[in-house]
Amino acid sequence: MACKICGPKLSLCGLILSVWGIIQLTLMGVFYYIEAVALLEDLPLEEESGHHTVDAFIHAVEVGYQRNSYNCWIAALLYVITLVISGHQFWMNNRSSILMGILYKIECITLLEDVEAEEYVDYDDFIKKTQENYSLVGLNCLIAAGIYVVMILLSWLCMHQAQRKELMQRKKSDDDEWYCENKSKVI
Repeated sequence: MACKICGPKLSLCGLILSVWGIIQLTLMGVFYYIEAVALLEDLPLEEESGHHTVDAFIHAVEVGYQRNSYNCWIAALLYVITLVISGHQFWMNNRSSILMGILYKIECITLLEDVEAEEYVDYDDFIKKTQENYSLVGLNCLIAAGIYVVMILLSWLCMHQAQRKELMQRKKSDDDEWYCENKSKVI
């Protein structure tokens, strides 16, 4: 038995965050695994105990890189679980549009009351108008499902664009040469 735990917006948010978390943590795990120097500051090294030899320090760094890479990969796997749960909840919340569209397209008899022709001349006209109504309602449901997909893509695109703008802003604020050049142009 499947039940809804969260609504459509929360499940979509969970999907997006899960995909982002999986990508980021997998890449960070890879970078820790290849012992990227840029991540040296993030290693769990015990500064107060000190390292009496260079070999002891190198060993501690290697262990730290390995431990952090495994931690990132474990966290990425946890995000896979949240991706599956969020995806299931998103499907549960939005399946009605898709499912109804399919049922109307195959002219399911239980939905006859919703599409039954109200004005008709004879039996053949009744059948023809009812089939047209099935087609129109089914098409409307499938269009609604398509709109859901488009909205998801637009939301993702907007988030991606905002992240790019924020990154560019951060780069500009960190770059002293760029700041000085543009400051002199303003003055």
